Amino acid sequence: MNQYETERRLCWCYGLLAVLLGVSVICIAIPYNHWRATLDVCPSSWLENANCGCILFGLSASQYFNGGHNAYCLYTIFAPIPLLGYAVVMALFHMYRVCINNIGQYESDKSTEVEEIEGETIIVTTRSRMSQKNDSVIYCWIPTSSVGAVLGVYNLVHAAIMTSGYLKTCHQYRGYLVRELKATGDHATAIHFRLGCQAIFDFMDYILKDAPNSRRGDFINTGISLQIALITTWVAVFIWFVVTAFTALRAYKERHVLTCCGK
Repeated sequence: MNQYETERRLCWCYGLLAVLLGVSVICIAIPYNHWRATLDVCPSSWLENANCGCILFGLSASQYFNGGHNAYCLYTIFAPIPLLGYAVVMALFHMYRVCINNIGQYESDKSTEVEEIEGETIIVTTRSRMSQKNDSVIYCWIPTSSVGAVLGVYNLVHAAIMTSGYLKTCHQYRGYLVRELKATGDHATAIHFRLGCQAIFDFMDYILKDAPNSRRGDFINTGISLQIALITTWVAVFIWFVVTAFTALRAYKERHVLTCCGK
C-alpha cells in the first residue's frame, strides 16, 4: 500500500469516525434530555443536590425508579466531542492531500520503456518518486500513530462506561418492573431472564410514570436510541485502532527517512 492509498483510506476512516461519534452523542443526548426530569427523584438535602436524572446507571428505589448521577450522562455526551473535532480536522486534511494535491501518489507510478542497445532488447522501468524533503507529513506518521492509539483507548473507556451504565439501568428496571406489575412465578422469571434490554426499555417508555411536577412529552424509543449509541461507539473504537495500524505501517515503511534503521 503506497502513501496515496494509505491517506485515502485514512480520509475515509476519519470521516466515518466523525459520523459515528456524532451519532453517538445525539443518541445519548436525546434520552438523557427526555428522562432527566422524570428520573431525578433521589432523596436530597440542603447540603447536597443528588442530580440523578441520567438514563444510565439507574437504580430501583423503594418508591421511584431513580436515574444515575447526571455526571455520567454529561460525560458520555461531551467526552466524544474532542475526538469528533480531531477526526473532522484529520479527514479534511487527508481529503485535501488526496483529492486536490494527490500527494503521496508515487510508489505505484511506473513507466516501462523498451530500448535496443547493441542488438539486445532491454526493458527499462522507471518510478517517479516525490522528494521526501517536500513532504513533511512523512515525519508525522509516528506521532499520528501514537495519538490514534491514545484516542482509541480514551474512546474504549468511554464505550465501557456507557455499556456498564446501560446494563445497570436494564438490570435495575427489571426488578422495578417485577415489583410494579406484582409479577410472580413464571412472569417474574420471564422478566428477569427472557426479556432483552430492548423490551425492558419499551416497558420503561410506556409504564414508568412522570415524577411529580414533571412531564416528559412524547414517547421515544429509549432502547433503540441507547443501542445505536453503543454500537456506533464500539465501532468507533475499532476504527481508531485501524487508523493506528495504518499509520504505524506507514511509519515502518518510511523508517529509512525517520531513523537510521533502514540504511
